[in-house]
Amino acid sequence: MKIRTLCLSLFLILNVNNSAWADDHSGVTLVSTELMSGLLEKTENGVEGIYPDFFAQAASKAEVTIDYRIVPWSRAVLETEKSKEYLLFPLTRTTEREERFSWLAKLWEVPICFISSTQPMNSFEEAKRAEGIMVWRGSSHQQKLVELGFANLIHFDDPRLVKRVLSRRDNVAWYTPCNEGLSLFGPFNAEHPIIIGKVVDNEEVWLAGGHNYLSSDERQRFLNAVSELAPEGTLRRRILIEGR
Repeated sequence: MKIRTLCLSLFLILNVNNSAWADDHSGVTLVSTELMSGLLEKTENGVEGIYPDFFAQAASKAEVTIDYRIVPWSRAVLETEKSKEYLLFPLTRTTEREERFSWLAKLWEVPICFISSTQPMNSFEEAKRAEGIMVWRGSSHQQKLVELGFANLIHFDDPRLVKRVLSRRDNVAWYTPCNEGLSLFGPFNAEHPIIIGKVVDNEEVWLAGGHNYLSSDERQRFLNAVSELAPEGTLRRRILIEGR
C-alpha cells in the first residue's frame, strides 16, 4: 500500500513539474508565412528578408536567439491564437481581433492600396465594381472588404496566384500594402504595367501573441528591443524603399 502511495505521489509531482515547465518554457518563436516584396522568404539558408533582418537586430540587442515557424497564413494565425508562446507577425490590429490576441509590439503603420495591371482603382467604390479583388485568405484585408460589402473577392494562399490572375484577367486588382506592388516588378512588369492606386486605408501592424500568451524573460527582452527599434523607422524605411 505504501509503495502504491509513493508511486502515486511521484507521478503527481512529475506531472506538476512537467506542466509548470510547459507553461514557463523560454524561447522566442516567430510565426508567419512567406511574404512578397523581399519581406520574408524561406530559402536553403533559412529565413531571409527585411523582417528577419530587423528581428535579428532586435535579438542581438536583447541577447536572445530566435526560431521561425513558416506556415500558410490562416494556420499561422490559428496556431498563435492557441499558443502561450508563439509571436505572430505581421498582424494587423482590428476590432474583431482585439480580444483574441495579446498586442505586444507595434511594428509600423502600413498604407493600403489596390494594385492592378489595366486601370487604376483609387477607392473602395471603384473596386466593388471590378471583376475581382484578390486578398490573402484569412487576412485582415479579407475581413475589411467583407465588412464593406464586397462580393467579388478572390481568396488566395499562394502569392504566385497574384501574377497569374493579373496577367490573364482584366478589371482585377489586389488589395494589399502599397509596397507589395514592388514585388511584381521585373519580368512580369516587362509585359504588364503595374498600377498602384491611391492610398485607401492605413493599418497598424503588430507583433502579437495569443490571448493566453505567457511572458518569459527572453521574450520580454526581445519585445523591449523590438519596441525600441521600431519607432526609429528602420523597418518602415526598408519596407517602403528597399523592398523588392
